[in-house]
Amino acid sequence: MTDKKTVLFVHQNFPAQYKHIAQALAQDNSYDVHCLAQIELNQDPKIKNHIYKITGSSSNSINEWAIEFETKMIRADAASKKANEMRDNGFSPDLIMLHPGWGEGFFLKELWPEAKIISYAEFYYKTSNCDIDFDKAFIEDVLKKDFKEHHEYNKYKLTARNAVFTHSYLNSDYIVCPTAFQKNVLPKLIQKTTNVIHDGIDTDFLKPLDDIEIKIRNKRLSKKDKIVTYVSRALDPYRGFHIFMETLPAILKNNPDAYVIIVGDETKTGYGAPHPDGIRYKDYYFSKIKDKIDMERVFFVGRVSYDIFMKIIQISTTHIYLTYPFVLSWSMLEAMSCGALVIGSNTGPVTEVIKHNKNGLIVNFFDKGQIVETVTKVLENTNNFNRLRLNARKTIIDKYDLKTVCLPKHISLIEEALK
Repeated sequence: MTDKKTVLFVHQNFPAQYKHIAQALAQDNSYDVHCLAQIELNQDPKIKNHIYKITGSSSNSINEWAIEFETKMIRADAASKKANEMRDNGFSPDLIMLHPGWGEGFFLKELWPEAKIISYAEFYYKTSNCDIDFDKAFIEDVLKKDFKEHHEYNKYKLTARNAVFTHSYLNSDYIVCPTAFQKNVLPKLIQKTTNVIHDGIDTDFLKPLDDIEIKIRNKRLSKKDKIVTYVSRALDPYRGFHIFMETLPAILKNNPDAYVIIVGDETKTGYGAPHPDGIRYKDYYFSKIKDKIDMERVFFVGRVSYDIFMKIIQISTTHIYLTYPFVLSWSMLEAMSCGALVIGSNTGPVTEVIKHNKNGLIVNFFDKGQIVETVTKVLENTNNFNRLRLNARKTIIDKYDLKTVCLPKHISLIEEALK
């Protein structure tokens, strides 16, 4: 490309998923890089910020299926007003890199009809055989909902939520999904223009280290200790927090010299419905087991810095990752990159990456006994699983490495779009 191409990234919290792609383009003199966002988080001086401001608010009385759509249209209106201002000042992107999740890109094709669009498909909500109908016991016993009625209600709600996504994908020249699982929940028509390219894992940074030691509550822990780790952004049922909590007493009883480190923001609700009594899921599930466990060996560390997260994973003997059929957490791939032995749930996002007894171990999401047994087997004979740890890291290097796999694929797709 001899002419400099103008690329506009659209994401309310830019850079988010676009951090590495935007930086790579900004370092290349072939591109003029801009972002349209609600919050000015970008600190790269080579990327020009354009900030839109929301002035409207949601209606007090509106059909319940239209509530989310109206919220997204308010954002779309604010973003389009800023985009109009940019266009009037002569700005015309050759390519728009768009996350449609919040609606801000809804009208951009009307403003710049000649621009190519690559949309990021994070999750298209399936209405059956996916996350919303996965955990019947939780819906009935904790949410206190009739399963069939709850499912029917959410099918309508999520179909309405998908409307903005569908519009954006049909207006896109290309679509990118991080995993095959996320691609496969898209409508068949949209899958035809969808490329599976992960955001990428920095395996040079996220790697095994043996001489790591961390201090938690006056206790120094290292790889010499037996350590079970669990990470979830919000300690919510979507990431199997309730299942993990129920296995904890037996894990600690079977392994009296083991420690458990739990990372996650316990103040957040997380994915899915909040508890009907307004209490935090951490408090709700922990209250059920706190009298059955040795709290000297259990560490809730809350939300931690990335550096501390990495050290926790690097000293982990085994890392538990459970999830509904939903978006795969980066933390699982990052743990594998650090050489962690992941015990993962038998759900689509996980089994796409982890092959049982090859690069990790797979357990039934709901089988607490199997989880306890598997954790105990690893803690008792940890060196027997070193091959799996090596293969876990190799999987990430071969398929998800930022610099050698994912970023080149993203750049190649961008170049194709701009031909």
